[in-house]
Amino acid sequence: MFIGRERELGELTEKLNNDRFESILIYGRRRIGKTELIKESAKSFKGTYIYYECKRSLLGDNIDGLNEELRRILNVHFTFNSVKDALAYVFDYAKEHKVLLVIDEFPFLWETLPVIVSDIRDLIDRYKSQSDMKFILSGSYVDVMKSLNDGESETYGRFTCIMPLNAFDYYDASKFYPDYSNEDKLLMYSVFGGVAFFNSLIDNTKSARENIERLLIEPNSILQLEIEHTISAETSKIPAVNSVVELIGEGVTKYTDLVNGLSSKSGTKVNPDYLIKKLIELEIIEKVAPINDKKNRKRIFYRFRDNLMEFYYHYIYRNKNMNSILTADDFYSEIIETDLKEKYLPKKFESVSREFLIRANKAHKIFPLIYEIGTYSYDDAKRKINRQFDVVTRDKNGYISYECKYTDGLVGKAVIAEEEYQIISSELNVYKLGFISKSGFADGIDRNKYNLFCLKDFYDFN
Repeated sequence: MFIGRERELGELTEKLNNDRFESILIYGRRRIGKTELIKESAKSFKGTYIYYECKRSLLGDNIDGLNEELRRILNVHFTFNSVKDALAYVFDYAKEHKVLLVIDEFPFLWETLPVIVSDIRDLIDRYKSQSDMKFILSGSYVDVMKSLNDGESETYGRFTCIMPLNAFDYYDASKFYPDYSNEDKLLMYSVFGGVAFFNSLIDNTKSARENIERLLIEPNSILQLEIEHTISAETSKIPAVNSVVELIGEGVTKYTDLVNGLSSKSGTKVNPDYLIKKLIELEIIEKVAPINDKKNRKRIFYRFRDNLMEFYYHYIYRNKNMNSILTADDFYSEIIETDLKEKYLPKKFESVSREFLIRANKAHKIFPLIYEIGTYSYDDAKRKINRQFDVVTRDKNGYISYECKYTDGLVGKAVIAEEEYQIISSELNVYKLGFISKSGFADGIDRNKYNLFCLKDFYDFN
């Protein structure tokens, strides 16, 4: 069953069914759902559909594979000696026939055939005015695929549609486990994140804990192996990159701390800026800057883009020895259970709260409309330290600060009074306060004075 991607599916379906030539670039990290999106949109295409997934192998293997596909689909009785000749045949065929040609995992082909980029440029330039062919290039190596449309690329400006695919947010991810409680939905997203393939493995007949143990904690489980493969495949040519990933997994997120940690871990001089930049390009980590001080390096921090990778490095990777000698159930009880409830999930509740506010904003459930959302950094003069509010929005009237409470009890007047005092003490210029509670709010709170949301609101978008 195809889940989510309504906007992307609608756009791609329109492109495949119009009367124009379309050259489409689709990219996103491994397992994000690129191929499934392409195949789902192709169901509406009325014409000849050619799909070829490039092999990470010798050039000859890809030439053979493409020949085989063209023999099967187009009933070609001769053999092409090059990829360019095979593609040129299809482009020419499309002058008289409706054709959808998909070249998936394109970077594998490009690696062994650098000239293919200029060949594709020439084919697009030659045939774009001669047919309504639909041509899709797709790939998982995000930085490589992005480079196809940068200013220095030979294919710059040749694509009629560029479609980056990101992970699902908490709401779309929850469609993979619809029968779970809202609290368990939050837990599952905090662990498995928004990558389609990871979520497709979840067994709705089992508990959240059983799925976590089965898919992630069991030694050599499918998702342990997947994460390790992803890291090794995408960063194998970048020395010391694992050290950055390990440090962030340990909670080292500020730039200066990462630099110091790298120096002690590597034992050799490394370029932290280069390593961080590459990990950002590969969409493994992301940079987070406060909305009120975006250029101050001292206030910037880095975090995993993917919840699954964060969970793995935070709990499993750093406890590999224990993971190998304990049962999955014991490992969960001894290493994960308490920290998950007291530290990990409260922090994730903040990030999911930001995602909720963005979704609610787009659904026009928040007024005035939010212009910006993020953290807000300030100096605590009394303690002589820098502090931050984790969820702050900006609209036409100014800032709203949200306090997120991941507690079993109802948020009452005392909590609100405490937050008001902190705001006054920080001299944060906010015109309103908001509160987001996992469990709800006590009676007697002025709901006109504050923005109040609870976990059940997160899933109320039907």
